[in-house]
Amino acid sequence: MRRIKTYGIAFCLAAAVMAGAELKAEAQSNFNSYSYDEWDESVAAPASYQPVLARNGLEIGSGPLNTPQDFFMDKDGHLYVADTGNNRILILDEGLELLEVLETVRMNGEDIPLTDVEGMYVTEDHVIYASQTSSGRILIIQDKQVIGTIEKPVSNLVSEDFVFSPTKIGLDIYGRAYVLSKGCYSGLLQFDVDGSFMGFFGANKVEVTAQVAFNYMWKSILSDEQRAAMTSILPIEYSNVDCCDDGFVYTSTVGTQLPKSQIKKLNPLGNNIYYALGNAEFNFGDEELSYNKGKANYPSFIDVKTNQRGFIFAIDLTSGRVFERDQEANLVAVFGGMGSQLGTFTTPVAVEAYGDKIYVLDRLKNNITVFEPTEYGALVEEAICRYNEGLYEEASGLWMEVLARNANSKLAYNGIGKAYTQAEEYTGALQYLRYSGDKYSYSRAFGKNRLVMVRRYGPYFIAVAVCAVLGISVRKRITSRNLNE
Repeated sequence: MRRIKTYGIAFCLAAAVMAGAELKAEAQSNFNSYSYDEWDESVAAPASYQPVLARNGLEIGSGPLNTPQDFFMDKDGHLYVADTGNNRILILDEGLELLEVLETVRMNGEDIPLTDVEGMYVTEDHVIYASQTSSGRILIIQDKQVIGTIEKPVSNLVSEDFVFSPTKIGLDIYGRAYVLSKGCYSGLLQFDVDGSFMGFFGANKVEVTAQVAFNYMWKSILSDEQRAAMTSILPIEYSNVDCCDDGFVYTSTVGTQLPKSQIKKLNPLGNNIYYALGNAEFNFGDEELSYNKGKANYPSFIDVKTNQRGFIFAIDLTSGRVFERDQEANLVAVFGGMGSQLGTFTTPVAVEAYGDKIYVLDRLKNNITVFEPTEYGALVEEAICRYNEGLYEEASGLWMEVLARNANSKLAYNGIGKAYTQAEEYTGALQYLRYSGDKYSYSRAFGKNRLVMVRRYGPYFIAVAVCAVLGISVRKRITSRNLNE
């Protein structure tokens, strides 16, 4: 850690020059890259991801795509695309080369078409769960044979007029299925391994807005008949679900104004445990909202995906940007945007991760875009991973390199400060955490530094105080004795 202190000043002196070089290269991108400073104001940053490939159906070799709704990458790097408008599923490799086209599957001795598939999940054994939304069922397919279905649950928890319209689906590490159904405001439908309905899981809460508060007050003075005639206020539906290998269920929500509802990390009890360190709420997307005719453009996250290293990627339908955050909700990267150029989108509907690549499906462009991390982006992710592994000195060295490329990196200041805190070098920690805007970590380091100071200088202070008291006492006695004489 002392070696890092020695080189720290040199890295920081080089930061401005290196950052300028990176930003010059970034200007050639088709989208702007940025981060946020300690005042939550956007500042320029080097590109963390760059588009390397974009292909439509003709380039893939399958013929034109038609309003694809979802895709899923399995453990072997095979990308399953729900080409909804063409009633088929495409299977591609990680380089977007066509491997197979599924148009029909065998069910009860007959070939049935794969109509209206809006969501998919593929297991390690290549079993496909395909949601046929208009048919109200999920097909479980293996080797082009339907080996089972998930249909409308029969339960006291489900009303008779409930319409089961499954869209997105995910399977956890235990084989339980979590299903989104259109028009269902009670949360995810949870099914056991055998397909039996287990109940609803992790519902969103009603957003408390001025209109909601007014309606609540108004209802308190109305009759039962008048209250029944009023429009019901319902929570916002989830837009997508991702069951991660860590055992948690991640969800995204479209159109919410509550920061804590944008992206959730649900534990087995259905409670959201994804919060920024030291904060009850945070914006997963932009801190600075754009406005259209005086109306704020709130983020609408259409999909969420967690990669093998634990980084969370969510795509905002409003801005077309992909936001990457770590498990402590720190903003790692922002890339993409609305447009017609490479790396931008028109109507993004799904995001996937495989290895270090990120895939985005565009429903209106009818294409798939592949992103890869830049040297800067890979450096930031590696620094975070080293810190999470307890390799604090190595992480600090990497963060110093990040600062040399981007002097505006609040995340780098925070990472170095936390590494110093773990190494019990609190003076250095406070110097860096001051620029990170992380009040929680700064307060924690400050408290520990104060305790060190008390333990180091406390005995001397007590000794001096005792000597002072004794000196005063002796002086008083001598003075009193002289007066008496």
